[in-house]
Amino acid sequence: MQANDSTTVRQASHFDVPSWDAVSLLRSRHHGRLCVIDHGTPLALPVNYKLVGRDVELRIVIRTSSTGLLGRYEGPASFEVDDIDEAHERAWSVVARGALRHATADPTLPDPEPWVAGDRHRWLVLDVHSLSARRFTGTTSADGFTVDWTLESGPVQPAHQEAKSPPSQTRRFM
Repeated sequence: MQANDSTTVRQASHFDVPSWDAVSLLRSRHHGRLCVIDHGTPLALPVNYKLVGRDVELRIVIRTSSTGLLGRYEGPASFEVDDIDEAHERAWSVVARGALRHATADPTLPDPEPWVAGDRHRWLVLDVHSLSARRFTGTTSADGFTVDWTLESGPVQPAHQEAKSPPSQTRRFM
């Protein structure tokens, strides 16, 4: 965000997103970033996906090569989907956390239809344990450059029962 003139700057305001809306945002896309641990450091890789389940039994389905990094990985993982509209200074982000596992012989899984052709016969499922989401909107501010956001996470809750969130962490940069 940059200053428009010497006295007015743009500021981002955040809005927490309830879990039912986070699930809806996940369903609205078919590509995101799967984050795994590789040699002790996090690594985010773009993937095509399909979301399966409702409420508390969410699963993210991915199809990849059995010989690549993702095809060999099982364990803790996260998944991120977002949308950024720079022209209108709006954005949203959804982060799902859980355990990534290989899926075999499950004809009920939908095909995520990977964009990359070739040997994509390894099916992976991220069993979602927690889901968090937020929206950001640009606003005009005369008091200096600031960006606020809130980090909230917790277990996935049914749409009819919102979770009591743990205390938020708010950060401000000036």
